[in-house]
Parts: sequence; C-alpha cells; structure tokens
Amino acid sequence: MLGATAVVQVRAVRGSGLDPVGMVDVQPMVHQQDGAGRTVPHGLIHNVPYLRLQGGRRALICDPAVGDIGAIIVCGRDIASVKATRQPAAPGSYRQHDYADSLYIGGFLNAAPQEYAGWVGEDFVVHTAGRFIVNATQCQINCATQVAGSLATEGDVQAGQISLHNHTHTGVQPGSGQTGAPH
Repeated sequence: MLGATAVVQVRAVRGSGLDPVGMVDVQPMVHQQDGAGRTVPHGLIHNVPYLRLQGGRRALICDPAVGDIGAIIVCGRDIASVKATRQPAAPGSYRQHDYADSLYIGGFLNAAPQEYAGWVGEDFVVHTAGRFIVNATQCQINCATQVAGSLATEGDVQAGQISLHNHTHTGVQPGSGQTGAPH
C-alpha cells in the first residue's frame, strides 16, 4: 500500500468552527474485491485528522460535513502519537502504510454548494443563510456601496463633514417652513 490514497466519504465529524482542527470518520468508497470478484465494503476508518487551510493563528474555516466526499493520504508510519499530542513524536508502533494513519482532504465530487464565498463570474459573492459578521478594529470599503434593506448603526454617520448626530440647520422657522441645509 506504499503511497496509498483512497476516495472516501465522511461518516462523522468531531471538532468544528473555532475548535482546533478535528477528526473525521471516513469510509472508502471503492469496495474491496476478492479473487473471485466478489466485492466487500470497507469498514470505517476512525479519527482521521482533516485539512483546514491555516497558517499560524489565521485560518479559513470550512470544516467537513457528514456526506462529504474527499480523499485520504495514508502516511508511511504510525501517526497515533502525533495525533494525540500535536507534537513531533516517535511512531507508536511498527505499523506502516495503514489506513489508521491517514489524513483527510476534502471537496471532491460533492454537490453544488448552497452557501459559499467566492467568485461567480466577475463578482465576489458571499451567500449564507446566516448573518455575515465582520469583527475588526476597522472596516474600509473603497467603492460605491448599495444597501438593499435597513441600515442600523450604534455610532454616528458622517457624509463629508456633516454628522448625522451633531449637525445643525439654518433658517429654522416655526410653522410649516423648511429648514436650510445642514452644517
């Protein structure tokens, strides 16, 4: 099984979101075959670490889901100690090229997404059934902006030098008169 890979389907996921990268249980999709040509499905491969695009403290989080189709890379030696400690370690046994020592990478042969962020034609689109939340010290948008829907703010809104909270009007008159432009 030197350098083995296999197409697999995710059957269980442990760890997601802001948790550290988790594990999946996967099942190879290509059945085993005996000498007489009879096929036998593979059993589950448990606790396979999955891939997350991450560099240091920054990550793009899109964890696998049950039913996803991906692939496993079978490591050459026993990785159980590394999985348990997330530190360099000696192999836990003399086991070599075993499905138990696999890593999962996903996103093959899956259905069209219903939620996504990415380029659709020339546009970059974020489409989600939930909220789009930006937590940052500042957000800078360098383009014309169109809002379809309500806009709420907890702080002031400023157009040029005119504050929505603190502007004044000239030409205020009692009755049905109109005010002057804000300053």
